[in-house]
Amino acid sequence: MASLRHSSTPPKLDDFTPLQEHQEQTPSTFFGAKPVLYSHHAGVTISAPPGKLHSDEAFANFHTDSEGTSEDEVLVKDVEVWVSSENLILFQNIPKATGVFIPYPSIALHGITKKNGVEALLMNLSLNDAETVNADEDIEVLEIIVLPPSYDTGAPQTSCIQEIFGAMNTCADLHPDADEGEEGDPDLTAPGATGWITADNMDEFLDENGNFVGTVMGGEDLGPGAGTVRPRESEEEGEGATNGVNGHEEKYQRTG
Repeated sequence: MASLRHSSTPPKLDDFTPLQEHQEQTPSTFFGAKPVLYSHHAGVTISAPPGKLHSDEAFANFHTDSEGTSEDEVLVKDVEVWVSSENLILFQNIPKATGVFIPYPSIALHGITKKNGVEALLMNLSLNDAETVNADEDIEVLEIIVLPPSYDTGAPQTSCIQEIFGAMNTCADLHPDADEGEEGDPDLTAPGATGWITADNMDEFLDENGNFVGTVMGGEDLGPGAGTVRPRESEEEGEGATNGVNGHEEKYQRTG
């Protein structure tokens, strides 16, 4: 499954639940419900490096403006931006219907920037399928800049940039990265969570006299020999030398 999905079917307002309606009502079911539309703006322009834009299957069908094309940049004009709870959609209806559906985990970075003095939205999009990427050097990123309507006039309509940015923040929070784990999962890095004794959690395994109680967090038994300091042979000191309480180093210091 590709990271980004191409579509030739234009989105419609009926495909979504308006944000205000979503906030005012409790849906009868959360299964099969329409995505919530957080922001929708038309007439924006996308700026991108020509090689990257044309090499990606999802973006290759966009019509670029010949007047704005250079070695460093191509412009895709008359684009609609749909920020929904499911995907970010960039769609161009003229000269033909073509667009891209972008899952939020594929948006590696988004933020407010300025281009030629005009406030704009910067995005870094991962072009890879996250399940097939094995190393950071294999990740392909497309950097695009979303310019507001009338960006090339003396009165650019920049208010939409802040609105799109805020809507993307909200929707991105609905799609956390898979490696962040689910809320309530045990923290295996917490002291004693795996049963190992460390300098940070040792007091949990000692009684008031400094003796091992033989249990880990949750009451599980540590097993025979827990807390025992075993002698080991030392090449420098000869057989029978120890590296513990009776040797040259102490593994721990009792408290109590």
